[in-house]
Amino acid sequence: MTYSGLPYWLISLCCVCMLCAGHTHAQSFLFSKLTASHGLSDNNARALVIDNNGFLWIGTSQGLNKYDGYNVNTYLKEHNPDLASDMILDVKCDKLNRIWIGTPEGASWLDQRRIFRRVILGDSIKQFHCFSTFETAIYGNIINTNRGQFYYDSTLNKWRELSWIPAPVRRPFMDSERFNDDRIIFCVDSLVAILDYRQQNLVFQRRFEHPVSACRLNETQIVVGLQTGKVIIVDIITGREIKTFELKHNLNGKLINTNLSEVRRASNGDILVATDFNGLVVIDQNGKITEHTHDPLDAHSLSSNYTYRVLSGNKGEVIVGTYTSGANMGNILNKSAGFTRVFKDKDGNLFDNFLTDIAAGGNEVYWIGALDRLIKWNRTTNESKFFTYYAKTEGGIRPIEIRTISPQPGGKLFIGTMGQGPLIFDPRREKFTKLPRDTSISRAVKSNFVYEISKSRKGFTWVGSDGGLYSVDPVTLQITSYATHPVLKTLENKKVLRLYESADNKLWIGTGANGLYVYDYTINSLINYTTINGLPSNTVNAIAGDKTGRIFVSTQTGFTVISADNQMRHYTYNNGLRYYNCQDLMTDNTSGTVWIANTKCLIKFSPGDGSMQYFEENAGLSIEGFRVGSSTKTADGEFFWGSRSGVNYFYPNELISIPSQLTLSIYNVLANGRTNMITSDYSSELPYMSNDISIQFSAINLYGSRNVYYQYKLDGYEKDWHTAIDIREAHYTSLPTGQFTFQVRASLDGINWVNSNNSVHLRIIPPLWQRWWFIVGSIFLLIGSLYWLFANRNRKIREQKEALETEQAINYFATHMYADQTVDAILWEVARNCIARLGFEDCVIYLLDEERSVLVQKAAHGPKSPALNQIENLIEIPVGKGIVGSVAATGTAEIIGDTTKEPRYIVDDAFRYSEIAVPIISDGKVLGVIDCEHSKKQFFTQKHLSILNTIASLCANKIVRTRAEEEKERAQAILMDTQQKMAEIEMQALRAQMNPHFIFNCLNSINRYIVKSDQATASLYLTRFAKLIRLILDNSNNKNVILSNELEALRLYIEMEALRFDKKFTYGITVHESVNTDSIEVPPLIIQPYVENAIWHGLLHKEEEGHLAITVTMLSENMIQCVIEDNGIGRDKARELKSKSAITRKSLGMKLTENRLSLLNKYAELTASVDIIDLTGKEASSEGTRVILTIPVL
Repeated sequence: MTYSGLPYWLISLCCVCMLCAGHTHAQSFLFSKLTASHGLSDNNARALVIDNNGFLWIGTSQGLNKYDGYNVNTYLKEHNPDLASDMILDVKCDKLNRIWIGTPEGASWLDQRRIFRRVILGDSIKQFHCFSTFETAIYGNIINTNRGQFYYDSTLNKWRELSWIPAPVRRPFMDSERFNDDRIIFCVDSLVAILDYRQQNLVFQRRFEHPVSACRLNETQIVVGLQTGKVIIVDIITGREIKTFELKHNLNGKLINTNLSEVRRASNGDILVATDFNGLVVIDQNGKITEHTHDPLDAHSLSSNYTYRVLSGNKGEVIVGTYTSGANMGNILNKSAGFTRVFKDKDGNLFDNFLTDIAAGGNEVYWIGALDRLIKWNRTTNESKFFTYYAKTEGGIRPIEIRTISPQPGGKLFIGTMGQGPLIFDPRREKFTKLPRDTSISRAVKSNFVYEISKSRKGFTWVGSDGGLYSVDPVTLQITSYATHPVLKTLENKKVLRLYESADNKLWIGTGANGLYVYDYTINSLINYTTINGLPSNTVNAIAGDKTGRIFVSTQTGFTVISADNQMRHYTYNNGLRYYNCQDLMTDNTSGTVWIANTKCLIKFSPGDGSMQYFEENAGLSIEGFRVGSSTKTADGEFFWGSRSGVNYFYPNELISIPSQLTLSIYNVLANGRTNMITSDYSSELPYMSNDISIQFSAINLYGSRNVYYQYKLDGYEKDWHTAIDIREAHYTSLPTGQFTFQVRASLDGINWVNSNNSVHLRIIPPLWQRWWFIVGSIFLLIGSLYWLFANRNRKIREQKEALETEQAINYFATHMYADQTVDAILWEVARNCIARLGFEDCVIYLLDEERSVLVQKAAHGPKSPALNQIENLIEIPVGKGIVGSVAATGTAEIIGDTTKEPRYIVDDAFRYSEIAVPIISDGKVLGVIDCEHSKKQFFTQKHLSILNTIASLCANKIVRTRAEEEKERAQAILMDTQQKMAEIEMQALRAQMNPHFIFNCLNSINRYIVKSDQATASLYLTRFAKLIRLILDNSNNKNVILSNELEALRLYIEMEALRFDKKFTYGITVHESVNTDSIEVPPLIIQPYVENAIWHGLLHKEEEGHLAITVTMLSENMIQCVIEDNGIGRDKARELKSKSAITRKSLGMKLTENRLSLLNKYAELTASVDIIDLTGKEASSEGTRVILTIPVL
């Protein structure tokens, strides 16, 4: 059914959406990037899918890729012949965890063992265009191709076409998406439809203008994306448009429509929209539109605005593929921190170095201490102003580091510096002044290194310096020293880093090397906590307290919780922390939690149960590490954290980090050198004598699998778990006999563990000597046999390993030389792989120049070839000279163990101690030499010689075949050229017949006027005839003519004929504006015979006035169409008149033209044609003739 019509209320809604679109920019959607620099085969990410084990598969224009959160594995057709093409159009995963791949050259799939299989349609069709693949319950996997849709018939063991597919979905394909088990949404050129494969009919169809993508929203609604920027929610039951969002973006100050490329539903119900050049657009369930675009200064933004694909995972993952910048991974369920990395002033100056302190100034203005300046940052406008305090130092005049900031009553700032002591900054005057101080009163006051300035509840301000503690009256600026204080004098000459006043009238003092001090104002006492009391470190970085009276202390190696009754709990790397150092901490009074800066992550700590939640890069936090004491909390509870580059900010109750739940899989078992890729449970029996096993596994977090805890053991062999971080392989050798099960689990926090979704079962087969019947018979031979058994075992393992290495190397070279390549390409491939696969340092391949009897360097790898397929300082070696020349002369390979003892050795790019040279021979004839070198003496062995001999033989065969193919191609080219020339001669012969025929007809017409003695008309006729003859003569020697000249000759001819018949008919020549008559060439006199036929046999015998219409249009870049239509008597009436001249003219004019067109089709491989149509009116009466002439552009 088709629905049309647009409700008035929907038009209003569209207008509202247009106003809203493009104005909301999210800070909470963060992306990690995966590009060619990370191992992706190409940055054009065209297809995306997450398989059942959590691996991300990315199809690009240059191969297929698999990403496990750590690394990228690439699959190319070069190494996987059953991969249809490296240009991947579509990638899907079915319920059996098989990967289906669509390409322009066919389709393939990866089975559960990750082996490629090729789709063959019918019995033999491999080459076809595969638009997409999808899975249905009734037919299984379906391949959607340019030849139709096919499913696999397991009874016939072949792919069969679904012939019943309705015509509407056979139209030009745009997109397909699963609606449910048996229904697929199709988006074609002007239609969106839902096809039910079980019912074999369309359950929904509706026309749209330029739809590009569609997806399911819920059971009754779909989302349709139009290329023009509209996203429409449609009710598939009624066909009504529920909502329309018109996406626009700003381009040079003008709002324009956003081009869409794909729409998909996110796991939380939001709509994800990929666009051509406006990034990713998210439409939430309330209709709010948010844009996510590329920001060069934001490492967490999209890598490009040219988004091509968007994939939504069931755990909140959002994967965005781009045209030019790879894939982006994020999670829509996260609410992340804001992050400003670079500060910029009005003059364009930038600052991106480390921060030291942050203080709120009101009205979204913040004062930030930094490496070499004070920054005034307006968060609303994101504009900054820089203030620098310069001072003379031993290294010259330089800016001073601002270490701490304390706003004071009246708006002024107390500033602590590294090297100039305390300063006062007046924001109104924008000026620094030194705090007046008598440096003689104490070491603390004298120190120029101020680490902390903190306002006291008692009205004064505390100052902690490199030399101790003192205070300042913020009004009078009077300084009070505590060098002689009965209690606080203990702090003199100690580095005071942090100060905190708790609600119970105590001052907590953190020092640089002397631990934590607590001064009780009430009883005038001072207590010291150090590592002796259990403090993780004596360097205190931060102090904070909560409303329950607990005190939290962060140090260089952990943090401590001190309860109101002075009970202490300590937390370090060994019991919860991600890293050793805790740079800072703050308390959240609303939730009672404590937030700890732990090097590259923030930890949300719950004091009640001691639990920890970790927030890292996927929560929007800086990956460059936090700075000591550089945090602040605003009056409304917002946190600010300074880092080594930039500042993070968030409300603690709004920060939500839901990393993709780990999906742990065992994916590879390497047993005795054999790779077994697996996706489900795996069982294997291994002999006792050869059971070298490596098991590879991965806990996949697509945002980046880092800091993952792994535990594994081989049950039945081990009792304890092996624990490690980001180690994803277990290796076992020489296992005893028995049955074992490999178990592995993973965790993000070391507390909550996820088990692998598959397992590996091993059985080590007992050797004969461990079986009871063999033991009884061999008891007396045991002692003598043990030595022989172990020696023989080691020898066999070594021989098998060498044989396997040799076989693998030979197979590798044979496989890579199998494809059709040039001789040069083969030699370069061999040179590269001799180094990569065999461990050589230098490899040069020479070919013999028989005419000059010299060996010429053709390919090299190593220092000789720093650039791709280029050789520096190319040399030639005469046959017989040097080691290479000797091998070429004798045809016998040589191994030189020590070149210092070999006078024939020729130094090329560098001197090396070992050399091996092997001739390339075919039919007893030397074609060239493979020459390899190594800096180690006696490096080359007989194994290397055997491998190189085989490689040389393969090269020789390939070179001979390639040269034979080249000779064959040259012969075929000569033959094709000869055939073309013969065709041109035939064309010239046909034109020679047509030109006299045409002139004869014209002279016959002129003669009739002369007989009538109509001098004026005869003169006019002769003048036009002269012009016509001149045109014919000009074009007589050309096989092609300009279309404008051909039409001019045609016009002259028609005017002459109109004069002849006393203007009994009118005519018109229409040339479409797309036809450039001055640049198009056509065969001469190709149209005139049909015009002549229309006049003589159609219009001549018509009683009333006739009309001749000629229309020229452009069908394509290489073809024009000429329509010749008359309203004459028609062909049937002409045959009734039995005009003898008509028969003659048909045979001489039109027949020659038809022959010429046949020759063009035959030799030029064009599709020229002539169609003649009889025009009829009411009651089947004849109304003329239409000739449609298709002419190639030459």
